[in-house]
Amino acid sequence: MPRKDIAPVWTRSFPVSKQPKTFGEHLRKQRFNLGIRQSEAALRLGVSKRTLSLWETDNIYPTWAYQPRLIEYLGCDPFTNQALGGPKGNESPSVAILAPTGLLTFGQRIMARRVELRKNRTECAQEIGVSVKTLWGWETGRCQPCASHFERLVAFLGFDPAEVRPIGCP
Repeated sequence: MPRKDIAPVWTRSFPVSKQPKTFGEHLRKQRFNLGIRQSEAALRLGVSKRTLSLWETDNIYPTWAYQPRLIEYLGCDPFTNQALGGPKGNESPSVAILAPTGLLTFGQRIMARRVELRKNRTECAQEIGVSVKTLWGWETGRCQPCASHFERLVAFLGFDPAEVRPIGCP
């Protein structure tokens, strides 16, 4: 019968952070706490060993499709914790962002809300009824929505109309 009070022999030579700061460190610590190898953890998560290795080393960040499995595996939701750092992403910036700190511009608020809804730019633009390029322009601050688009945007994103005001079309 295996002993539960000591780590398996194969894990003793690998350093594991006691206070993980990045998403990868959290993954690695959980795997070592479970006493399983990377191949078994990858099988449980439904990804390749290479993908898990890249996640654990913070070379890529998991896409939204994997986040529910990772939340279940870790027992917590690390995707809402801004203290986890900012590993390089494997998605285009139109899908996932790490929220900036401080006061947000109107465009940053649109992007943050879209990410909170777990929608990519294409899905969000279709539901609002504008082009992806228009939504991108709003998010980057290159342009502002006109009054008719502003009303749809406020309704879709759930903003309080009193908090934000439309800026007329040029």
